[in-house]
Amino acid sequence: MLQDQLAEERDEKRDPKGGRPGAAAAAPLILANALVVTAEAAFRGRVTVSEGAIAEVAEGGAVPSGALDCEGDLLLPGLVDLHTDHCERHAVPRPGVHWDPLQAAIAHDAQVAAAGITTVFDSLVVGLRDADQTRRDLLGRLMAAVEKGESLGLFRSQHRLHLRCEVTDPTLLDQIEPLMDHALLRLVSVMEHTVGQRQFPDAEKYREVLVKLFHVSADEVDERFRRDAEASRTFAPTYREAVCRLSQERGIPVAAHDDETLEHVEEAARLGMAISEFPTTLVAAEAARAKGMVTIMGAPNVVKGGSQTGNLSALDLARAGMLDALASDYVPISLLAATFRLTQSDVGFSLPQAVRTASLAPAEAAGMHDRGEIAPGKRADLLRVRLIDDHPLVRTVYTGGQRVA
Repeated sequence: MLQDQLAEERDEKRDPKGGRPGAAAAAPLILANALVVTAEAAFRGRVTVSEGAIAEVAEGGAVPSGALDCEGDLLLPGLVDLHTDHCERHAVPRPGVHWDPLQAAIAHDAQVAAAGITTVFDSLVVGLRDADQTRRDLLGRLMAAVEKGESLGLFRSQHRLHLRCEVTDPTLLDQIEPLMDHALLRLVSVMEHTVGQRQFPDAEKYREVLVKLFHVSADEVDERFRRDAEASRTFAPTYREAVCRLSQERGIPVAAHDDETLEHVEEAARLGMAISEFPTTLVAAEAARAKGMVTIMGAPNVVKGGSQTGNLSALDLARAGMLDALASDYVPISLLAATFRLTQSDVGFSLPQAVRTASLAPAEAAGMHDRGEIAPGKRADLLRVRLIDDHPLVRTVYTGGQRVA
């Protein structure tokens, strides 16, 4: 059963090569004449894959008999995406239109794999700040769909769950507690979307978002602000602490979402949060670095050159040497595009350094130490990428040594 299989993986008892029990041993796959990008270097070479794992990494442009000639294309580790809202968008492709959750998950998976993401954390909201039931109704159905897709082998990429907990919802704990032992749950984040702080320090900008993006009537906005402020003052601190405790009891990493101030970061560190996800100010990012937290920024922020809501620029954070990892947030293709954007001269990341932000760094932040880099013994999650007019084009995707795209 899936629950038993994933429990074994969590305890590191599963075959790290990712092979299926009883499967016949396949001939080694050799990807030769590639620009191989490891965690530390980029060089002309080849990678040999055996039984789902990387068996050898060697320098040189020779193409041995039986090898696949990569024709000088880049060979990168598969990308690891800790935060994408993208699955929800397939489930509700238009307002009022609800798609079959499993079909939505399969469509989402196809787009994720085509973007070079071989491990994806589907980020689903737990807790709402308003009467809109769409996301609440989706939660259980999408979790079940992702579980079924994994169980039946319907996906190209590996899927795990990231539950994003809104601490201003008075019913949050009733919702989250039954979900904490789900076999696919690998990350929890704590968020608080209230006016005057974190993602929306500017009340007028937040008002504009609510009216234009979420279609809240202007008459309801002031009541929303009042209600959220009361929730932030009363039960939000208790819920934040409770979510952290429930996660840590199960060994699940916790991310602080949209920290703005030194006080926010100090509270997160005190509660044991190890990840700073989308800090909104340089002050918060500096404090997170001082606390040893892993800082993750959204790849669309990099690609677009700034935050959609006017908060901290990921490029500025990268220039300051404080960007550890990237997540696609809401555009899967942005993760690879942002990786290469970081290598441009105005930022100055080396190619291996940039690739680490989208592969090894997020993998390690989530405790997935079997992937995220091209090195012997690691999972053979690999991308063949060609640059065309400086645009990275994914040509081939391997997951566990199997070609999936």
